[in-house]
Amino acid sequence: MATSQEIFKQALSSFQAGRLDDATAEIEDLFKLMPENADAFHLAALIEKSKLNYSKSEQYFRRSLECSKKQPVVLSNLANLLRTMGRFGEANEFYLTAIEVAPTFRDAWVNRGLMAKDMKDWNEAENCLNQALKLQKEPGVFSALLQLHLETGNNERLISQSVAFQDEYPSLSEGYIYQAKGLKQDNNRGAQMVLESAVSKVENRGQIEYELGLLHYDTDSLDIAERYLLSALEASPELMDAHRSLNELYFQTENNRFLQSYSDALAKMPSSEILLHNMAASEASGGHLDQAVATLKGAIKQIGHTPYLSHGLGSLMARKGELEEALPLIDKALDQNPTNLRFILDRASLDIRMGHAEKCQSLISRALIIQPYNQETWAYQGIIWRLQKNDKYKWLYNYDKFLKSYELPVPNGFKSISEFMAELSDYLATLHVSTKQPLDQSVVQGTQTMGVLLEDPNPLVVAFKSALKQCVDHYLSTLSPDKEHPFLSRMADGYDFSGSWSVRLKNSGHHSNHVHPFGWLSCCSYIS
Repeated sequence: MATSQEIFKQALSSFQAGRLDDATAEIEDLFKLMPENADAFHLAALIEKSKLNYSKSEQYFRRSLECSKKQPVVLSNLANLLRTMGRFGEANEFYLTAIEVAPTFRDAWVNRGLMAKDMKDWNEAENCLNQALKLQKEPGVFSALLQLHLETGNNERLISQSVAFQDEYPSLSEGYIYQAKGLKQDNNRGAQMVLESAVSKVENRGQIEYELGLLHYDTDSLDIAERYLLSALEASPELMDAHRSLNELYFQTENNRFLQSYSDALAKMPSSEILLHNMAASEASGGHLDQAVATLKGAIKQIGHTPYLSHGLGSLMARKGELEEALPLIDKALDQNPTNLRFILDRASLDIRMGHAEKCQSLISRALIIQPYNQETWAYQGIIWRLQKNDKYKWLYNYDKFLKSYELPVPNGFKSISEFMAELSDYLATLHVSTKQPLDQSVVQGTQTMGVLLEDPNPLVVAFKSALKQCVDHYLSTLSPDKEHPFLSRMADGYDFSGSWSVRLKNSGHHSNHVHPFGWLSCCSYIS
């Protein structure tokens, strides 16, 4: 008969190999020999978390801590679980306890810092990430700190810390890229010089040349942008961001080299799944749906039914209205990767479109376990409740409470809102440099500005943002927190803008149906 230690090792081996059912059975055998063992409960918790049984996982974590309270790894792992479940206050307490038990436990500092960053608690995030760096210098954490400075607009700190990153890791691209981002607003030429000097210093010059391409793209130096993006892809054929930016440029300028970059890269790497998958996505975005289908069918014939290729082809068949053909492809992808949120939601969408909304709830429940506040998931949940004539639909959407319209207050220096809007409209028109709709946005028959509009330092945009904030402040004052509601439960003491842009529609222009994946509250302003 195997000893408890042997069974534990076998359960751990099964867990690490992804054989979760075997690991569960072995843990149950272990509990028969050791019914109250902290390590066994900890492993059981990790197994259940991997199976998305979060409630059971939490129970096992807590039982492990009942056996032994001062386990920093268990405390931190429980905090990670609670963070995944959206219980941020509780997660914070367990991170703090882990740090109190083991002040040098770096993982707890890092994860608490990343959670604080996600929650926009900038000071706490910076403190935690700095503590983690004091314990061990590591480029990933250092990069997260640089990203924090970028998001908070602390350009002085961003630039100085980027230089420190370069001193520590001279061959990594992140330090030069973040320094350029810090310089860009006030010193575009300085940003360009930093990146140009970095090309010969870094291991991955493709990433640097991609950033140079974006820099010139933003200033309408399209020929130079094209040259840098092509050079980036020469160095890094699988750099998808460079492919997307280059082909967006070609699409907007009606260049006949649209999509050629994928073909060129595939000539070097003919079996690259990521290239084939993204090429098909770009073909579909460009209106060549049948060509995209052919690309993915060829990829599957060459590589096999990987989850992303199967899902990609299934999604295209669904777009073509061929739902019966789409269904087995999405199912195949989901069988291979049952926790992929995109796969889950697209499978639920198929059920709804095929008239089987009653089958969807288990899929939506699984999706909400993975990401409790994902807004697209809640949108599908609302559709299901509406189709079922469930009163929870009205509770979720509550149009009377949540939908509001406002007249923007007149900014200082203007006699009327119409005078302000006319000047703002004239300025926004200068930002619409493209002539076609973006490849990967919801705009149809219209153009959209690039970048984050509300970060534009132009006084008209600054005045608009100030007026908009007054409306947002009033809107929020009409709401009351409700811990049971996915929208109201996330009310906070402050807010920030996660994305903003201007859209100019042509005749018959409109938005296709879409969900904003980022941002808690959405609004639109009609300028002219």
